Amino acid sequence: MSKLYQNKNKKKLQPPGEDLKPLQIDETIVSGLVNKQRENFKEELLNSMTNIIEQMESMGFLNVSSLFEDDDFNVEEFEAKMEKILGTDDLEVTPKTLNRYLKYLKAQIKLPCYLTGTEEFLWEEEYLYGSGSSKDYEKLKKTNPSYTDIFLLGKFQEKTDEMEGIIVDVKRVSDNRKFTIPLAELKASDEESPNYSLIEDYLTWFVNYL
Repeated sequence: MSKLYQNKNKKKLQPPGEDLKPLQIDETIVSGLVNKQRENFKEELLNSMTNIIEQMESMGFLNVSSLFEDDDFNVEEFEAKMEKILGTDDLEVTPKTLNRYLKYLKAQIKLPCYLTGTEEFLWEEEYLYGSGSSKDYEKLKKTNPSYTDIFLLGKFQEKTDEMEGIIVDVKRVSDNRKFTIPLAELKASDEESPNYSLIEDYLTWFVNYL
């Protein structure tokens, strides 16, 4: 099954001009706009991921059919495992199921747990595939997490996010710099560790049932 995951883009809002007057806002309308924006974001994200996959396939960097070829993966067994973890046969990613998965992982993850990136982080794409310079990339890696870094799991954030999932605090091994990163962007660095399959299962669930 596909395990592609990409963070949402952060859009900065510009402050209004001084000549603008305060407006009375209808809370019902605002709520409707928020829901509409969320749906628009999901559609834009799906379209963006589809375009990236198509470009990578046309350039020979990716064989899409191979993403779904896994003779060892049994969907029924996986869903049965998820039902046991979540305590329900509704496997959709929701605040409720995320909180249940968070509780499960906090009890099952063995410390110390070393992590690394599943793929390049969003900020790195400009420098790995775009016009960003290698010099600037190396400079920014000092203050930003890179997918090649090794992190030590610190703690799980108590609050989850429906779009980003379970979030963890980590410390980079090389310089002890701390970061807060969605768990869906990470994997255990040691594939032989029991933590590897625990996090891999979470990623598979989060990506495919979001």
